[in-house]
Amino acid sequence: MASATTSNYLQTKILDNVLKGVAWTPPTTLYLALFTNGSPSLDGTGGTEVTINGSTNYARVAIPQSSSDWSTPSGVNLEYSNLKELTFNVPGSASWGTITSVCLYDAATGGNMLWVGNIGTSKPVSAGDGAPRILQNQLKISRATC
Repeated sequence: MASATTSNYLQTKILDNVLKGVAWTPPTTLYLALFTNGSPSLDGTGGTEVTINGSTNYARVAIPQSSSDWSTPSGVNLEYSNLKELTFNVPGSASWGTITSVCLYDAATGGNMLWVGNIGTSKPVSAGDGAPRILQNQLKISRATC
C-alpha cells in the first residue's frame, strides 16, 4: 500500500499550531475508512466511502493513538506503519464495491479527513467475502519531501 498523504485540514492544524500558536488537540483514536471510485481530494471532498448500513455491515476501523499500534519513524521520509492487523467487519448481504483508497479520520462517521492514500492493487469486496484486512506494516504514514 502506498504511503498516505496529509490532508489540507491536518496540514493547517499543524502549521497553525507551530507558526501561530493556535492550540489543537489531536484525536486519541483514528478511524480507517475504505473508498471506492477514487480517492477524496486533499480538501476531503470527492471519492465514495463504502456505504454504512445494515446490508453492507461496513464500519470504519478504530486505531488508538499509541506506541503499540504505530511503529517508530524510519527512513528519510519518517515513515510510520501499523503494528497490528486492521480488520473490518465481514461484509453483509450487499457488496462494498472495489476498494481503491483508504483514509484516516478523526471520527467513526463524518469527521475530518487526516490522511488519504491509494492502495497498490484495487480490491473488490463482495457480499459473503471474509473480513477485509490490512496486514501489519501495510498502512504507511510519512511526511512528504521536496
